[in-house]
Amino acid sequence: MLSRFAVYFDEAARHRSIRRASEHLRIAPSAIDRQILKMEEQLGVPLFVRLPQGLQLTAAGEMMVASIRRWRRELRSLEAQIDELRGLRRGEVTLALAEGSGDLAIRGLALFRQRYPGIHCRMTVAASQEIVDLVLRGEVEIGLTFNPPDRRELRVERAMVYQIGAVMLPDHPLADQASTTLADCAAHPLVGPEAGHSLRVVLDRAWELQLGTSPRFVATANSVSLIRSMVLGGIGLGLLTPIDVASELEQGLLRYVPLEGSNIPLSVLSLVTASGRPLSPPGSLLIRHFTAEAVEDARILDC
Repeated sequence: MLSRFAVYFDEAARHRSIRRASEHLRIAPSAIDRQILKMEEQLGVPLFVRLPQGLQLTAAGEMMVASIRRWRRELRSLEAQIDELRGLRRGEVTLALAEGSGDLAIRGLALFRQRYPGIHCRMTVAASQEIVDLVLRGEVEIGLTFNPPDRRELRVERAMVYQIGAVMLPDHPLADQASTTLADCAAHPLVGPEAGHSLRVVLDRAWELQLGTSPRFVATANSVSLIRSMVLGGIGLGLLTPIDVASELEQGLLRYVPLEGSNIPLSVLSLVTASGRPLSPPGSLLIRHFTAEAVEDARILDC
């Protein structure tokens, strides 16, 4: 139902490259370029600035891509609503996941797929702040992200609160303790997130409040999976939540020891959508499903 121009232009804008858009769509680059040039001629304004490093949207292009993406969302919603009238459960839902939330999401989506096999879930992994931006720009319908900002245009559908604790190999000196403290952890080599990471912000605040200093890491990474790998490799003790290492805890590869004391940091994993933007029927189904099924191992806060 979508015009070729709308599809081609949207992908070119998303990838900032006609070549990469052609690879994604499996269409000749010349076909994409021809459609864009034809529309630019009809409008009398350029939609892209063609630079050596790639495409850059003009002001007219920004307006065009926003309109096309709004149209595509509304069309998907309309198709899903028509399917609802026909008694079908079909459509597509787009979901951006924060790294570290994948195991929880997959457990929930496995059951969702069993119940609604006609709904296609299109997922992408991104950094926490990027997920917020993707949701607000309408590039994804739902975000699953850690510690989202308190913004009026962002709606938190459900929040799951996890306590940050020490994560270590089973033979670590702290592994058999019922709980530990930041001071105890500071006496051992630590691995953690790089400055600017949402988890690092939480840890820095807790460290300052309890110890009056900043944490000293022997190694840092911008990826929870890399931090987890460093702990598994014996490089140091990590400060993560149980959800970050759920599979490793189940397999007995790692131990999680909760932190005790005041000002212990919490990490909030939230399902977020854009305020004022109605969810598609598949998106509403997914939100309801996650609320009912995918949060049973966390303490829930109604928002």
